[in-house]
Amino acid sequence: MGDWIYYSCLIPAAELARRVDYAAHIHESKALSDLIQRSLEGSRAKSVSSYLEKTPQRFFNSLVLATYGGKPKWLEVGNLHSETSAAVLQATDPQALESFGFLSLSGNEKIFAVDGQHRLAGIKKAIGDGFDFGGERLAVIFIGHNEKERERTRRLFTTLNKTAKPVAKADIIALDEDDSMAIIARRLVESHLWFKEPKILVSSSTSLPVTNRIALTNIVNLYDILKLVFKFKDELKKDESLRFYRPSDVRLDDLEAYAVKFFGSLAKAFAPVKELFSAKDNEAAITHKYRSSSGGHLLFRPAGLEIFTRLAISYATRHGLTLFQAIDALKNVPTELSARPYRDIIWNPEKRTMVLAGRKLARDLLDYMVGLTDVKDDALLERYRLATGDEALKLPRRLPKPPGRS
Repeated sequence: MGDWIYYSCLIPAAELARRVDYAAHIHESKALSDLIQRSLEGSRAKSVSSYLEKTPQRFFNSLVLATYGGKPKWLEVGNLHSETSAAVLQATDPQALESFGFLSLSGNEKIFAVDGQHRLAGIKKAIGDGFDFGGERLAVIFIGHNEKERERTRRLFTTLNKTAKPVAKADIIALDEDDSMAIIARRLVESHLWFKEPKILVSSSTSLPVTNRIALTNIVNLYDILKLVFKFKDELKKDESLRFYRPSDVRLDDLEAYAVKFFGSLAKAFAPVKELFSAKDNEAAITHKYRSSSGGHLLFRPAGLEIFTRLAISYATRHGLTLFQAIDALKNVPTELSARPYRDIIWNPEKRTMVLAGRKLARDLLDYMVGLTDVKDDALLERYRLATGDEALKLPRRLPKPPGRS
């Protein structure tokens, strides 16, 4: 392809781990080579290794390997024939028939990964941990590397890695069968009255269109909320176990029930949410009351729903409560976007738009109001006044502690 000659091959996993190194040879500097190796043998390698060891349906796309030195030999397999499909062979391009064979390597070659270094690091770690791939073979693409033309290989390295795009979150939600949040989000919008369209907008956008006056939020925001809630439930700092390893059906049922209980607690604490969830055919009229050009209800904005979810999780963690108890304790938190503390922080009353850059300050102000913050009042007040441009502004009043909370 282009001016590259390549060989698409299969290689046993153990041979790949033993023979192939990282892309140190594309740099003359040992420091740069060491930087690559340190980066590869960190947490990402552990994550890939864990995926390989725990996932029966594991699968990788082809690694691109550069080789130099040694004496690779191409052994063509010719004279292909078929007892049952001779006509197919006869109609096949002769050049295609000549492309089958074996690539023989002496063992003296230098081979390194140009694309797929993290996959290689994960394979090496899995084998180092004692994992047996058995007869599994992986697809690789061999290219020729010339030590005198390192720039050529470096350019291919950066081209392959810069142009690689992560899978869009909307695609993950729609298709991923290992990601717990994606699975539960699909279950909710497909089978639960509270979440069926139009109450949850199924779109690839991370925000709600200005013209949408029906949905509580969109499926991307639902996914993000579920991730926060499930991490709290399982006391996780990272989300890898939720994203990469499909749970049992029993565990999925448990997660779904937890998600429904979370949103049920929101509906119990906030009447507008309950009003929308209970609606059967007048969703637009209800949502229009609580998300309008004048602001509306905090929970009827994706950013607001995230802010409150994080507040409830922090409150539950601090006071040793369930998430549902925390939501009940926070039911008196202000929710009108056009009023303090949200106005000029996450709501711009002049442009009548959300200000996503203000989310952190809004969370800190709410933390202060419910007694969670450790930030000094003066520092928070300075940030508040700077954001609003009002030097006479005072911090919002602290909310009364719920009964039984000291």
